[in-house]
Formats: sequence, structure tokens, C-alpha cells
Amino acid sequence: MWYYTENGEQRGPVTDSDLAALVQAGKIDDETLVWREGMTEWQPYRTVKPSPAGSGPGGTSAPTAGEVACAECGRRFPAGEVIQYSGVNVCAGCKPVFFQKLREGVQVGGAVTMNYAGFWLRFAAYLLDGIITGVAGMIIGMVIGMAGALIGGARTPSNVGAMMAIQFSAMGLSLLFQLSYHAFFLGKFGATPGKMACGIKVVNGDGSPISYLKGAGRFLAYFVSSLTCLIGFLIMLGDDQKRTLHDRICDTRVIKK
Repeated sequence: MWYYTENGEQRGPVTDSDLAALVQAGKIDDETLVWREGMTEWQPYRTVKPSPAGSGPGGTSAPTAGEVACAECGRRFPAGEVIQYSGVNVCAGCKPVFFQKLREGVQVGGAVTMNYAGFWLRFAAYLLDGIITGVAGMIIGMVIGMAGALIGGARTPSNVGAMMAIQFSAMGLSLLFQLSYHAFFLGKFGATPGKMACGIKVVNGDGSPISYLKGAGRFLAYFVSSLTCLIGFLIMLGDDQKRTLHDRICDTRVIKK
């Protein structure tokens, strides 16, 4: 199954034939970013589109006797030149990617297997991110203090109104920074700096990378988890996929790298 981007948002999954139809319709061009299981990162369509002899994305050819298809790249090889793992055929060139997927989350034998991050690992990542965003909040607070000092003078109604406007603006800037922080790092790397330091990342329920928009939405969903007296965070302790409430809302999983 393939995923592609449209106006900066992730679309899919779509089959090989659906992808070909989107190309023919002009919705996907050579520079459109695409991704599928087995690819280490998103790539322009021109790098994966079929060769003239191919029958689908990646240039796979018609099957011949004694050959099997690699589950990762889709190319066909003699049966003796591939390895089998849980009924899945993998060529020698794709073995590193395949076993990396086993550690992170992969489609193997028809079932998704992921190494989910536990409570304390996620708590440590949350704490580190809190320190980073807290420092940014302190800087914003210093700007507020300087603005207040410039206003100075007696506490006239106009001065009080100006101070309140500055405080609300600072709160808005702080929230916007945190939203941008999570949207950028989750959309670009799948992990915030705190999660990177703890060796974990956020993926979709099927193991695919999340988009910038979902990264932003997941941050906003934190507030829903917080409004439940933290029960939204603690429910992961009884969930076999270690999902918090905001994971359930956004259909995300936090896995070990």
C-alpha cells in the first residue's frame, strides 16, 4: 500500500493500481512525495515510478517460474536467493530495512507488530519536552516583563488594559510555540527532541509516518487527556498497545526505535 502527499497533507493508503490512476489523473506528478512499507523515508514519485517494462510502481515485472516477489521492493528473484521470515520473502538487499521494521513496527505475515514504548519512557520524553518548552516560556515571560516596564507609570485603566493585552498575547505566543514545536518535529522526524533522546517515536496505527497536521492535532489532543484528571494518560497502563486517550483520538502509537 502506498501513501502520498497533497497540499502538505498525507493521503492514503492506496494500491498500486490506485496510485497509477492518480498519476494518470494528474494528482500525482514526478515531485509528489510518496512512501510505502520498506522505504526508509518519503521520496519523489520519479524515483520509484515504474520503468517502461514494469507493471507497477517500483518496476516489478511479470512473474516467471521459480521466482518469488520480495515483500519490500516488489522485485522478483529466484526462490533460492531470498530469505523467508514468517512466510514473507525478502531479498538480500532489503534485509537491513526489513529487520529494522521488525524492531519498529512492520507488516509481517498479515499482522502489525510494534514495540510499544512504556509509561516511564514516555514520561521521561514528556518531561524533557516540558523543560525545552518551559525555557521558551521563560523567554516569552522576560519579554512580557520588559513590555510591562516600558508601560510603567500609574495603574490607570488604559495601562491595566494594555498589561492584560500583553499577558494574553504572551499566552497565545507560548501556545503557538508549543503547537509549532510538536507539529514540526512529529511531522518531520516522527519524534520531538524529548522523544528522540529517549529513543521513541510516534507513528500512525498502521506503522506509517504521521503528517504535520496530525502532529499538531495530537498536541491539541493532549488537553483532552489532561482534562480527565490525567486518566487520559494513565489508561495506557491497561492497554495492550500502550495507547493514551490522545493516541486513541488521533489513531497514533508510540514505539521504540
